[in-house]
Amino acid sequence: MNFTEQHDKLATAFAGGSTEYDIVHVRDDFVAEFAPKGFLTPLDDLITEDMKANISESYFTPMMNGGQIYGFPRYLWPWQFYYNKALFAEAGIENPPATWTEFNAVAEKLKAKGITPYAEPWGETFSYTPFIVHLRSEGGEFWDEEQDLPTFNSPEGVRALQFMADMNLKDKIISPQSVQYDSTAPLADAFAQGTIAMMMNAPHTYPLANNPETSKITGQVGVALVPGAELKTASYAETGGLAIPAGSKNKEQAMEYIKFVTSTEQEKAMAIGIGRIPVDNVALQDAEVQEANPHFASVAEQMEYPYGMFKHEKAAAISTEVSRHISAAVAGRETPEEALKAAEANVLKIIGK
Repeated sequence: MNFTEQHDKLATAFAGGSTEYDIVHVRDDFVAEFAPKGFLTPLDDLITEDMKANISESYFTPMMNGGQIYGFPRYLWPWQFYYNKALFAEAGIENPPATWTEFNAVAEKLKAKGITPYAEPWGETFSYTPFIVHLRSEGGEFWDEEQDLPTFNSPEGVRALQFMADMNLKDKIISPQSVQYDSTAPLADAFAQGTIAMMMNAPHTYPLANNPETSKITGQVGVALVPGAELKTASYAETGGLAIPAGSKNKEQAMEYIKFVTSTEQEKAMAIGIGRIPVDNVALQDAEVQEANPHFASVAEQMEYPYGMFKHEKAAAISTEVSRHISAAVAGRETPEEALKAAEANVLKIIGK
């Protein structure tokens, strides 16, 4: 069951007053939607200090609404920077770029060798996501959650979108296929086939690109922090957690289960068994976990910088509207200023402000 199907199933069950679930999987956006409607149980009084001992306080933030915790974090799923070591070597490049300025220089070297340097998912319903990463890198943010207002139409936003547009229109260092990528999956597939040298993507990329059955670049996958600008780095990440429905009749037992599966040993088993990045810092730094998942090495530092999902009860409509204008700007149909101004105006209408 994918996340969309899971969301719809939970929404239907909750709206109907179902009491059949004692524990449910939630993401940042699920909490933002379900908690205000009273569908989830606040966990603050149920979480013990020992449960939180190895978990950074910031990892609870995506699971919060109105100052209360509604989900216990279990794993992280941040965008990371992936690069093809063989293509880098061919172009005489030793290290991945630490900044977006360095990125441009690296991309030019790759292009000079006839290599497609880079790609991003710029599809018309998804391009808001890489935009958020570039926006954060410039020191901006997409949304003011306290005021419930968009903040992307800013000098930082214009710089971020101008950078994206320049990659396509001016520098010509991005794959033309980028406009067709409406999720991370097809982009990861393209990277695994060796057709692009660099990209930002989620952690599923590493095992995919190192599997001989799905990849032509096994053993050549490099992973680094996402390059930075005003900030050293920034990302976009889903936090996966466990929540207890308000209608559960077994809340204490449910909390005992959550305590068990989020223990250090179970977090370690999850990381080794299915490759999820544990929120438990002891499990994350465990030697066996790091050996099984070399791409976890930079995660702790990556998560010290802005990373959360955009979450809002009208997130689908908002993200689609913003993506439409981001896509127009990177294609040259709108200037960055025009795109962000129009997107902001339409988003304010969507939220009734």
